[in-house]
Amino acid sequence: MLNIYHSIIDLNEYLDKARLAGKSIGFVPTMGALHAGHISLIEESSRQCDVTVCSIFVNPTQFNDPSDYTKYPRNIESDKIILENTGCSCLFVPDAKEIYPDESFKHITFDPGPIGMILDGAHRPGHFAGMAAVVKRLLDIVVPDKAFFGQKDYQQYLIVKMMTAYYQMPVEILKCPTVREKNGLAMSSRNQRLSPDEREQAAMIYKTLTWAAHEISAGNLSFETIEKQAMFDLMANGKYNVDYFDICSAETLEKLNFNKNNEPLAILTAVWIRDVRLIDNILV
Repeated sequence: MLNIYHSIIDLNEYLDKARLAGKSIGFVPTMGALHAGHISLIEESSRQCDVTVCSIFVNPTQFNDPSDYTKYPRNIESDKIILENTGCSCLFVPDAKEIYPDESFKHITFDPGPIGMILDGAHRPGHFAGMAAVVKRLLDIVVPDKAFFGQKDYQQYLIVKMMTAYYQMPVEILKCPTVREKNGLAMSSRNQRLSPDEREQAAMIYKTLTWAAHEISAGNLSFETIEKQAMFDLMANGKYNVDYFDICSAETLEKLNFNKNNEPLAILTAVWIRDVRLIDNILV
């Protein structure tokens, strides 16, 4: 049976009993509209931990565009049914007042520095500040042993790791593989806003990423040439608007022109299909 809690007091009572029984706690924070990607995180938490907590909270402070917040899909009743059929132990569904009892909870002292100002940080001002604040708040509430994040939000994952280290939080932040639709499109709650034709067309995002990864491995083209060709292909053939398509250090997300030290790389992109913004990446 899925235990559902709306208040911090009730959730903590449940988790305190679990800890007294010597059980480990896993945590999967979400904004709902659950899909196979979220379920994979919950299943991984269930494999590694005795108790898995999933939270659903559409956080207003991490949307730099109010219309994006309004349009974000909300399917709480179907989400509950999905969670009933997974290894999820309990669902935490707070309202905004529970998470932000006053304005001070919306701001934290942590600053990710340069990594928070590039890529999505440059195109979504304030997003990572809001994200880091709400993730810290949720981690402070749940106090899990492990928390699970998807690779699709790779920049977010790196910033959350930095944030938990900054506050010396006793939690292990784990990255899980991106789950994809049959055509390669990364699973995202925002995919619900795409038409069937747009979903098929969006397969080009992953195809372009895999092409870029192949060209990097082959070593025939410069990084700049690969990026320019990828941008051209997405905009001309896909008719998309592209915020960025960058080849970066996988550790710092510093944009690279070549890989003289043979370090791990991340290829990251953000693409607009109509008014729906999709992000994806590949690690090389």
